[in-house]
Amino acid sequence: MLIPTLVTLSENDKRLIFSLLIIVIVILVFIGFLGYLLVRIMKWQSKKMDTLIHDVVVYNVITDRKHLIRYGRSKNWALFFKQAYIPLLIILVGVIVIIVRNIVYNDWSYNPFSTVDGFGTVFWTWKATGEFSGSQYDIIRFQLIALDNTPHLVAEAWAGYVAGPCFLVGGLWYLITVSSLLSRTALLYKRSREVFEKSLDGFHQNEAPKPIEKPKQESSTEEE
Repeated sequence: MLIPTLVTLSENDKRLIFSLLIIVIVILVFIGFLGYLLVRIMKWQSKKMDTLIHDVVVYNVITDRKHLIRYGRSKNWALFFKQAYIPLLIILVGVIVIIVRNIVYNDWSYNPFSTVDGFGTVFWTWKATGEFSGSQYDIIRFQLIALDNTPHLVAEAWAGYVAGPCFLVGGLWYLITVSSLLSRTALLYKRSREVFEKSLDGFHQNEAPKPIEKPKQESSTEEE
């Protein structure tokens, strides 16, 4: 009878696995926190739609759903452009820096996030050390990922140090701005249904108030 596949791990492998699990947990917690923060920002931004359409609804300036949606859309997009131009300017600064760098060095294949001469030099990065070896009946030894880069500064990476943060900050900021636009749009359609919704729930014809008849006006002139 063939023995089952065995997996052996050295002390180094165990330490690497433990470190890898800690890193994965930290990344998942960080992603969860970002997701929670994004949801809270979207809820906060969606409430701004109430501010944009409050007066025209309360004072009966707009009295139908289609008109309210058109008005809300125009206000929503105006607010979006007001919020989005700053992150777009930040991204544009990064693009200009990369273009200037490429012209100076005559190198258009530059990666601003490279771990050699880019923004990636200030981060810890890892890479795979190899592939699994052996067949299903052999002892398999795991070849885990190994540390590839430790934070350090490189003079040639000046463009990456400027452009990298611009792309990250501007991109995240713009993503939040787009998410806010979508949140306000969703609330606009919800409010347009709620404000002008006509419902007959609980209505009975026999219980409906009868219209009040207006008294006939008497002639102001008497016959002589």
